[in-house]
Amino acid sequence: MWLYRFLLALLTPIICLKVRRFKKNYPAYRAKEAFGRWGKVEADLWIHCASVGEVLAARPLVTQWRKKYPNQTLLVTTMTPTGAAQVAQVFPFALHRYLPMDWRLAVRLALRHLTCPRLLIIETELWPNLLEQAKSQGLRISIVNARMSERSYQRYQKFSAISRHLFTLPDQFLAHAQADAQRFKGLGAKKVYVTGSIKFDLNVPEEVMQHQWRDDFDKDFVWVAASTHQGEDELMLQTHQALLEKQPKALLILVPRHPERFESVFALAQASFSRVGLRSQVAFNKWSEYDVIIGDSMGELMQYYQTADLAFVGGSLVKRGGHNPVEPALLAKAIIVGPHVFNFKDITDQLLLEKGALQCQDETQLTEFVLALASQASQRLRIGQSAQRFAEKSQGAVTRVLNEIDFH
Repeated sequence: MWLYRFLLALLTPIICLKVRRFKKNYPAYRAKEAFGRWGKVEADLWIHCASVGEVLAARPLVTQWRKKYPNQTLLVTTMTPTGAAQVAQVFPFALHRYLPMDWRLAVRLALRHLTCPRLLIIETELWPNLLEQAKSQGLRISIVNARMSERSYQRYQKFSAISRHLFTLPDQFLAHAQADAQRFKGLGAKKVYVTGSIKFDLNVPEEVMQHQWRDDFDKDFVWVAASTHQGEDELMLQTHQALLEKQPKALLILVPRHPERFESVFALAQASFSRVGLRSQVAFNKWSEYDVIIGDSMGELMQYYQTADLAFVGGSLVKRGGHNPVEPALLAKAIIVGPHVFNFKDITDQLLLEKGALQCQDETQLTEFVLALASQASQRLRIGQSAQRFAEKSQGAVTRVLNEIDFH
């Protein structure tokens, strides 16, 4: 742990700059909580979600937990202000705090005033000082939806003298798949169970099905590029330029992963297209007049997917590891992913095997796939139906997770 704490000390100026940037960009951000000043908190269950994606992943779990324990109190922590905003929207009944930065004093200060018996961490976000302090305070710790890529496994193995202690701290790991479970065991985890991914248990919100944005505008073909990262947006726009030559009444909904990039991606699109709009500023009945809409909103990704005929899942044409393909799958959308899907390798591999997605290797193949599927409605339908069948048959992880966790 001494090496980790030494490196953390070296990074302290950068961490403080990040906190300062959050405070500048998000006036409601409570910076003092990042330094451990939580005040008194009493809860029956504490769930940590790093940001937006983890909050949404936790939704079906929280829903079933509340049905089982309607009178209990929930605390949700996030690292980011966008995650906090999502908590306020999805879990308005919950207490919220920003997770303290992983300095020993900050973590100790926060937990000193916390009364709670159990901590669930969504995904594999393992902060050593947090885990040690929570463990010493008597919290039972479960890592839910635990994933471990081969790449991460090899990295931890290089520092096994340090990492083995880290993986003994949680009481249990509830893993995505057998391959993840084996990696956790190989790193020293004590109790590991395969429960599947709770992300499959996502319920499509009623408003997504009831309010069909597509009814308000006229386009022959709509595709969404969702959760894109820097380096992908240009490729999406290039593909859309090629598509418009074949289908002038096509629309691209481009949804950057990070809100701070909305403005720059909007400017990037304007450099290539004269008809570019922002979802926040253009009414749906005007979308027919645009070639590109920038999805500059939070919490509407499912609605973007529902509106589209085809979905590209971002973070996969650049080496970010890809994002969750389950949401478009549940909506029976034809899916395209890039070659870099190590964050969701098991899910994506199975989706490809079930013919519920196509995987492009580069921007040239992306364009080929988009152009081909834009003119083949029956093929899109077959891919989308296969994706939906796979997603639906993979559900049930939340029940398995709740069965493995002792809340008493």
